[in-house]
Amino acid sequence: MSAHIILESCRSLDRMIATERQVKGSCSHCHAEQSVDLDQLRRRVGGSYSLFNRRCRCALTPGCPGWVRFFYLHGVWRPLWDEGTMLRWYSHKAV
Repeated sequence: MSAHIILESCRSLDRMIATERQVKGSCSHCHAEQSVDLDQLRRRVGGSYSLFNRRCRCALTPGCPGWVRFFYLHGVWRPLWDEGTMLRWYSHKAV
């Protein structure tokens, strides 16, 4: 797998909003997907917050034990994590 290079426009919520990036969350277990409201998220966590190498417990499906990982649209949906983080996530069997 080649190293993933994150676009400069995806380094923070402020940059993603300014460049009108589309972002979705997708659960690794139940496979539910939902678009991310970047403006609402910025109000909660601040504009400098980054979704890169982040994940959260699934709240898309009640009782799901999975993790929601984030993707940005750049022609196709691309992951917002690097290979090292992916390997760490998989090594903890918490995918």
